[in-house]
Amino acid sequence: MAELNLHRPVSVTVAKERLQIKTDLPDGDIKEIVDFIDERYASYDRFKLEAGKKMALLALELGQQLFEMRKLLHQVKVERDELNNSIKEMAALLDEGLDRPEKADDWM
Repeated sequence: MAELNLHRPVSVTVAKERLQIKTDLPDGDIKEIVDFIDERYASYDRFKLEAGKKMALLALELGQQLFEMRKLLHQVKVERDELNNSIKEMAALLDEGLDRPEKADDWM
């Protein structure tokens, strides 16, 4: 079976370097990503570093953000699992209460 290749060639300029890439991202997403990278890259201009060192700093910054997001995602998943377990426990208690019909007098 033929594999569909949804990636298209795109030229982008990132940190003053023209690159030819293949992507399946929409143009708007590509522009947003490139603009973000260019902004962060330009923020290192004040340090008067060569391009390679600025790229290394940018890579470290983006790596730090990635790891922070991974930690946050893990925390959210743990909290979601805890919430799901609590919901299951409450549902079981409700089912148990529905299975035992009691007289209205017992509640008062």
